[in-house]
Amino acid sequence: MNIEQLTYIVEVSNSKSLATAAKTLNISQSALSQAITKLEGELNLKIFNRSRTGAVTTKEGDHIVEKARSALDAIYQIKEEAKNQLNNVNDLLRLSTIPGLAGPIIDTYLSFRKKESHLKIEVNEKSSMEIIEDITNNKIDIGFIALNKTNISLVNDLNFTPIIEGKILVYASKESLLVKTTEVVTAALLKKQTFVLYKDEYVQSFITNFQRIYGPLNISFKTTNLDMINRAVTELGFVTIGHDISSKFNPYFPFDKMIGLNIVDSFDTSFRFGWIKKNENKLSEYTKLYVEEVNKILIEKNNGIT
Repeated sequence: MNIEQLTYIVEVSNSKSLATAAKTLNISQSALSQAITKLEGELNLKIFNRSRTGAVTTKEGDHIVEKARSALDAIYQIKEEAKNQLNNVNDLLRLSTIPGLAGPIIDTYLSFRKKESHLKIEVNEKSSMEIIEDITNNKIDIGFIALNKTNISLVNDLNFTPIIEGKILVYASKESLLVKTTEVVTAALLKKQTFVLYKDEYVQSFITNFQRIYGPLNISFKTTNLDMINRAVTELGFVTIGHDISSKFNPYFPFDKMIGLNIVDSFDTSFRFGWIKKNENKLSEYTKLYVEEVNKILIEKNNGIT
């Protein structure tokens, strides 16, 4: 019995197909079949019932595969600990987040670094779609993204862990007529506004869907500069659209001058926000502690706890 054999039976159990597992493992189906047959001989029991339609674990095989998973996880932990010891626990975590969340992520890191470990991080702000692409291409280890119901399928092959919930709001100046006359913005009211928009796929998706149903909106300009957007709203009376958590976690958001308004239920504006990574990407214990600390801060702030 060896590590390869344990890896093979776990992968076959996951895919329920020798052909699919062989492709994933980058070996021939014949070699995979022979390795499993050899292991079954060593253990003197049948792990899989094989047929033309696939491979399904036997009752005894279920227990063997479960033990194999535990063994492989233990082996990974041993290797991870050895790596940490060799590198003096100088972990490097490459992460990206949607705009507005870099502040609490970095602040938490600075506090964490003082008391916990030598963990190092690289942080970038990107759109959710860019983060998903970077995860897929192994350019980053973990990312914090926004997902709604329409694009949940984009992360079917990845590990998405939701942490908080939020929604898209219309942001306007507190001195605007819009704020003084309503608490919920209708389509008719939106049509009368001048927009400045953050260049984000979800904002663009909302605008595209709105214009498809209700006709064109008056969009003055688009930018990734939040300060320009805030000034256009507070000084020119424009409105903008964005995630509510971006304002909650942005220490520079002008709460004294701007306010978020709910959008009438013509669209689903709800989102889930959380971490995404590859399923096979195992985080070190120090990284897990850091992420847990970030999650605690995000949940507390999102719930209005200071």
